[in-house]
Amino acid sequence: MKTLQLDFNRRPSVVPWLGLILTVLGVVAVLWVMTQMDVAKENKAQIEIREDDVALRLKQLEAKRLAAQKASPVSDKVAKVTRAQTNNIETGLLILEDAWRPEIAITRMEIANSERDIKLEIEAKTLNDVLLLVDRLNQDPAVKQVSLARNAIKVGDPFRPAVASLEIFWQDNRPIETVASQVEASKAGVSR
Repeated sequence: MKTLQLDFNRRPSVVPWLGLILTVLGVVAVLWVMTQMDVAKENKAQIEIREDDVALRLKQLEAKRLAAQKASPVSDKVAKVTRAQTNNIETGLLILEDAWRPEIAITRMEIANSERDIKLEIEAKTLNDVLLLVDRLNQDPAVKQVSLARNAIKVGDPFRPAVASLEIFWQDNRPIETVASQVEASKAGVSR
């Protein structure tokens, strides 16, 4: 073993390599940690920029969605009006014409073209005539549904006719080419 030198006025004869190496390693480690901290700060800044971009994009998407949602009722209305213009009430009227008999009087008629709906208030000689009309309407392939809303016998009338309310939903079974040609003719202002 070496003896310790306790004389501080005299320089040691051995260079402390271990201390120098440890000091250099310590300085290198501190520099490496500082550069890693700088890299981490830079990464954090980039992540914050990306988060801000994502938040901005989300806000923009939400704004677009809200704008589309606000615009959709208008576009739904426009689409409904366009569909209503392409519908033709002739199909509904032809259904009524085929099913009608002279024993039945139509007192009120409402046609909703866009819903393909006809509401009728009728008078017939008997309740059986009303039910026969409902059966004839149900047998037509262009009719989706017939509803007999109410029926009664008119008490104040000496002939005691049957009064009824009907609702008829029809479907347009014509080929698409026929419908398209009628739409083009209506756009051109040509009437049949």
